[in-house]
Amino acid sequence: MWDRGKPAHILEIGEFSLFKRSIPKETTYIYTGNNPHGANDLEHTSFAPARLPGLLQSLKRGEWDIIICYPPARPLVDCRRAMGGLPAAVARILFRFRTLGTYVTRIRAPIPLVVLDFNEMLTVPRPALKLLDKSIVYFKRELPLDPAKALFDVVPQFRTPKRVLSSKYYSRNVDKLRPISIAIAEETARLALATRPEKSVDIFFAGSVSNSTIRQRGFAQLQKLAELDYSIDICEGGLPRAEYLERCARAWLTWSPEGFGWECFRHYEASLCRSVPVISPPNILRYQPLLDGVHALTYPVEGDGLTAVVTKALQDKSKLTAMAQQAREHVIRHHTHDRICEYILDCARNCLPHKEPAHD
Repeated sequence: MWDRGKPAHILEIGEFSLFKRSIPKETTYIYTGNNPHGANDLEHTSFAPARLPGLLQSLKRGEWDIIICYPPARPLVDCRRAMGGLPAAVARILFRFRTLGTYVTRIRAPIPLVVLDFNEMLTVPRPALKLLDKSIVYFKRELPLDPAKALFDVVPQFRTPKRVLSSKYYSRNVDKLRPISIAIAEETARLALATRPEKSVDIFFAGSVSNSTIRQRGFAQLQKLAELDYSIDICEGGLPRAEYLERCARAWLTWSPEGFGWECFRHYEASLCRSVPVISPPNILRYQPLLDGVHALTYPVEGDGLTAVVTKALQDKSKLTAMAQQAREHVIRHHTHDRICEYILDCARNCLPHKEPAHD
């Protein structure tokens, strides 16, 4: 059993890594992604079929205190676009072997499992249902306001809300589902905190508008504001990170609407740059949220809601200055990778079964 008073020895397995970056000495990282160079900046082991027997034995022996697992979004057989350039049959086999590295954590082992689901969809990926059942806690980036909807229609037996709510699977797992933020890497946070240009722009936006109707409608309102002589800085393409952060810091407001998912790096990057994020209404449960009127501005997506909120906010620059400072402090306290890792481990400790004290 993991001693609560000591650092954890962590097995991190999946396509991403938080813990190997945050606490590298305590973390063993097994990379299961498809990009052969996807984890080259970290000390890691790439999963391969030849490593499977040894990994299974290590899991059964309980060689780590905790497993951190990142489930991929695709089913194991859905790989036609995952490994482009290869014949479909070959790609399917290779993709199955790579992603199998994640799902070996479903075996019975004496190690507590924590799942970090950073996928953009609102539902739990079907292959991750067994991970949810085995886990002590399942963090989900896009967790619906009603957690039951995270399972709706994932498998045939959950085709109706009533079936989800009445199932034993849901009743034993609902309390494991927790929201988590996408968080900001420490390097990005340091760059943002060092960026201090004078405010010269009313509202800034960088990103695609093609992946969301909400973005398309809001973008049209920004264009009209530009015609009314508001200073609007828009970049529809990518920007180098340093330039992006500097342009963000120049702006009083940063427009941060949802794309395919609601949770977004931009919410937190803007806050670190002392630019108040203007966000579309959240449709998910949030961890340590940016509060409307305190850290951020939430605008109604109906009609000219974005225009109304932006023009009113820009009339009181002193209030925006105070909000931006509170937003920065809030993100530093809760939404960097180091802080998220601390929170995850604290939750995991609290979810472990308590051992009764020994009696003489």
